[in-house]
Amino acid sequence: MRHRLSGNAIAFIAMILWATQFPVTAAIIDRWDPVLLAPFRAGFSAVFLLFLLLVTGGAHNVTRAPWPHVWWIGGGLLSASTVLFIWGQKYTDPVTAAIIISMMPLISAGLGLLERTERLTVSIVAGIALAVIGGYLTNLRPGEGLLAFGFQGGEPYMLASVFLFVWYSRVTAKRLTGISNLAQACFTLMVAALGTAAVAIGCVMLGIVDPVYDISVKSMSYIAWCGAIAIGLAMTLWFAAIRRIGVTITTMHHNLVPFYVILMATMVGGTMHLNQTWGALLVFLGAALAQLPIESWLRKRRSRRGDYADVPAGN
Repeated sequence: MRHRLSGNAIAFIAMILWATQFPVTAAIIDRWDPVLLAPFRAGFSAVFLLFLLLVTGGAHNVTRAPWPHVWWIGGGLLSASTVLFIWGQKYTDPVTAAIIISMMPLISAGLGLLERTERLTVSIVAGIALAVIGGYLTNLRPGEGLLAFGFQGGEPYMLASVFLFVWYSRVTAKRLTGISNLAQACFTLMVAALGTAAVAIGCVMLGIVDPVYDISVKSMSYIAWCGAIAIGLAMTLWFAAIRRIGVTITTMHHNLVPFYVILMATMVGGTMHLNQTWGALLVFLGAALAQLPIESWLRKRRSRRGDYADVPAGN
């Protein structure tokens, strides 16, 4: 029980940190092409986490890491997920994108079934349903109907990105168990920085994107925060939570990120709407419900009824 409580607390902190990247990125995105911004953020993440790894005595993780797995997990899955997310977000309606992102727990449960590492229970199914619905409601813009979304061509890229990120999380938790959570995040982000840098250079050379960037002190300080804290430290905590409560439950916490962004906006004069509050409550309820041993309780109850049924009448 204590393990689950700590896992949920860590996931909560990780998503709070993760949410800070959105207002920070919004402040500089008009001075950066997103494709060029991706390797800079991943690079800052890797450098910061490598520094933490060395000062905390974790240098032995370098030799213990299964580098062939690190290269394809970070350079393949995480790099591809990042690039596809940027590309898909550019051509996807924000509400539609939110719906796709909120499907993380469902995708994780599906992969768990295919891997035969998870099984669908009443509590898991109900928890995922509430988390997905809550994630959608939290992202719904004020004044729009429940079906107020459109398709603009980027949806397959977004879906592929979310699928690859969930797969990346599950494979990292499975293949890189011999190294610390800090090393897992550091090494995969390091390789992802190289992968996204190669994509960015190629896109500039081919004329697919314009070389729009800003290396002013203010802009680089924002990128440093995103890389070190909002991504690097958050990703480390993400894997720490996964070790305790699993990928599917941890991804439910991700559906609360829009709510945390809204809370931050209210601190500078923004407003929160009822659907966003209800959406957050549903996600909270879904994460809690998915971790309740409902099936165990039902089995015990049926067992007790069976015992009573075997008692002869009159005794």
